[in-house]
Amino acid sequence: MDGETGQLVWSEEYSTEYNERAVAGAVDAEGNLYVIGRAFGTGFYDVIVQKYDGDSGFGQWSQLIASSVMLDDVGWDIDVDSQGRAVVCGLLGTSPADADAMVAVLDPVFGETVWQQNLPGAVNNIEVMAGWVAVADNDDIILGTRTWTSDTGYDVVLTRRAAQDGTEVWSQRWNSGGTGADDPRTMILSDDGDVLVAGVSGGDYLVARFDGLTGAHHWDNRYAGPPDWYDVATCLATAPDGTVVASGYSDGSGTGWDMTTVGFDPTDGSQLWVHRFDGYTLSDEARAMAVGPDGDVAVVGYCYSYDAGNDGVIAYYDAGAATAVEIAPVASALTRAYPNPFNPSVTVSFRLAEAGTASLDIVDARGRRVAGLVSGHQTAGDHDVQWHGTDGQGRSLPSGVYLAVLRTAQGLSSRKLVLAE
Repeated sequence: MDGETGQLVWSEEYSTEYNERAVAGAVDAEGNLYVIGRAFGTGFYDVIVQKYDGDSGFGQWSQLIASSVMLDDVGWDIDVDSQGRAVVCGLLGTSPADADAMVAVLDPVFGETVWQQNLPGAVNNIEVMAGWVAVADNDDIILGTRTWTSDTGYDVVLTRRAAQDGTEVWSQRWNSGGTGADDPRTMILSDDGDVLVAGVSGGDYLVARFDGLTGAHHWDNRYAGPPDWYDVATCLATAPDGTVVASGYSDGSGTGWDMTTVGFDPTDGSQLWVHRFDGYTLSDEARAMAVGPDGDVAVVGYCYSYDAGNDGVIAYYDAGAATAVEIAPVASALTRAYPNPFNPSVTVSFRLAEAGTASLDIVDARGRRVAGLVSGHQTAGDHDVQWHGTDGQGRSLPSGVYLAVLRTAQGLSSRKLVLAE
């Protein structure tokens, strides 16, 4: 996208007329785009890695990586080293239950494989992401994945591979103890090169730190929600002051899953602060994080309700403070209408991201405005308005389909209403 006008610069599609999937991307120093995912190739799904020119979108090369048996494979993550080489990881099936964790380096010019290592012991599940790569300062590669045994359940598996040929520098299989599942959901490198892992352990947030040079375990900690049910950390970041920030979804007391963000001390892993965001008292989940240079942490995810479905949400936090800076939905929108169908009245709910002028009108099936419910300045937050199925003069309208239309400075939001006989 153009940074000044927002105009589309280019777009490309790749299709084999099957269910392809792009999973992750990375950009090199020259602005070229690398993409990894899965595509139909050898009669099953294979790992696909592609390179596109950043200016034109021209496809420079496309490579498939497949297992030696006839099973589905998938690419999970991608990074680019200082030489412009694509560093990739994925899952190669070896049996219906088992798989190899694959890590490879591809030449930037033709996409040819420089080296590839297949590491046994992975769980064959191409739907749950379980592989992450990161390039260290000297171009060595850190791979994070998981394994499972009946003795210890899920364990975190980390390995560092030499940049030149993929030989093992160190390998770490970590278990918190017993058979409780230690299931990683993401991995990043800290600014000083240590490995940070987040996920779920025994039904609680798991955050752990490992030495990037040796693989030694530094610390791990948990976070359990108020009812101590099931809590999963799905994304991870570090703030400029070193604070390790994890977010995901955590069971609340009568609020369903809440988008919960926790700050951990980088030295010993102790909890510094916790913020819980409850959107619609159902499922709220963080999916990604970004940290600004001033230390603000943006957590992006969704809120779910039966009526509105999934709505985007973003929460901003000061990573060094114990209070939230701001929490706001991505956009003002209608959130629900109940009951629907209705007779004689319906409650229309909407949320405003910020205070300002807003209007809520009822429009018939031919697009004609038949009633106005809200007009003028409105405060930020949640609002409920009743409509009794009448026009602007209070006359009853016939049964049928109508639209509630919310207009704000951010745009339009509409919801279908059915007036029953």
